[in-house]
Amino acid sequence: MAQSAICHREAGRPHQAVTLLRRHLNRGAFATRDRAFFTAHLAGALAAAGQPDDAAATGLSALQLAAVPGFGQALGELRRTAGELRPYARRLAVRELRRALTALPV
Repeated sequence: MAQSAICHREAGRPHQAVTLLRRHLNRGAFATRDRAFFTAHLAGALAAAGQPDDAAATGLSALQLAAVPGFGQALGELRRTAGELRPYARRLAVRELRRALTALPV
């Protein structure tokens, strides 16, 4: 289900991706790395669906999971999402996400 959601996102169908990723994340227990990765993809799908505040809030949730252990794939997706959110840079939630990502060690 998660792979299908990621494919929908990449194919320009972010609303389907959001639905599938939410369903997937609500269904089961995941390793922290996997939850961070799929939550980061959900943030990106929300951004692509034109929901910047939800995308930023979801991104911050994923960042809390991914930052300390340094889950690179999740962090990469969050950086990609931050890029997609550039048009919304003045929104508080988006600024918070971008600030949090900037504060991470490179």
